[in-house]
Amino acid sequence: MKRSYLLICLVAASLSVLGCTSCKKTPKPADEPQEEAATVIPDYSKAPKAIRLMTYSVGVFGKYIDNSIPLVADLLKEAQPDIVGLNELDSCNRRHNIYQLEELNKCLGNGWNFVFQSMYTYQGGGYGIGIETTRKITGTRSYDIPKTPGVRHMGVLAVETEDFVFMSTHLNTSGSVSLTQAQLINEYVRKDYWAGGKPVFLAGDMNSRPDAATMAELNKYWTVISVKNPTFPSSNPDRCIDYVLILNNIRDYTVVKSSVCTGFKSGDVKIASDHVPVFVDVILP
Repeated sequence: MKRSYLLICLVAASLSVLGCTSCKKTPKPADEPQEEAATVIPDYSKAPKAIRLMTYSVGVFGKYIDNSIPLVADLLKEAQPDIVGLNELDSCNRRHNIYQLEELNKCLGNGWNFVFQSMYTYQGGGYGIGIETTRKITGTRSYDIPKTPGVRHMGVLAVETEDFVFMSTHLNTSGSVSLTQAQLINEYVRKDYWAGGKPVFLAGDMNSRPDAATMAELNKYWTVISVKNPTFPSSNPDRCIDYVLILNNIRDYTVVKSSVCTGFKSGDVKIASDHVPVFVDVILP
């Protein structure tokens, strides 16, 4: 198990002075169409004792507006996940000279903990994945998905809480490459988590449709528990490529609800990123 290329930004204190992002919302561009009045706001109520798991590919908070960090923070506070895996984060590089996950954490407010893993170096800093959670983090683990020739390095980030393990990843857009990456993920969990008896969740942008070979490989050891409704592109979703899965080392759990978040009261999800988030509520024994 290789664990190279892991970059945790250690200059957060200086960034609070030099590059701190305000949590004030970025105005919508004048030429951006207004959100349609008919947008349906999903029911975000959560059943008692349910754990809400979410995945969201945030597009370095800059796909359609200059800084969507405050907007994404508002969306997350409305959806109220207990834990969320976040894809496409910049960290202290020339494109975004801030520690984006820390800035998001500031906008979320008290009670949130976070971990970042750089998947590869980018423009003098990092680019990677992260996890935000309202749960106490009792341990973390980072995995390399070794670099395929001509393909940038990818990774998996695992956070352990008292009740479960949550893994976040972002697979390659090439089907053959993502298939190899899925095989490696299965290898890692067989070794480190299968016999432990603790619930393990995997969330992320798999860049694969439900019937793709990559998902078939993951389904050997995991079960998709999130809805398979379209998650991309946010302007008019037409394909499902973002998922939450549970490892098949346990059977005693109940999926209460799952939804793709196509509408919010607190902001326009269509301009927050090119993906929309998806959540699943699970009750564990």
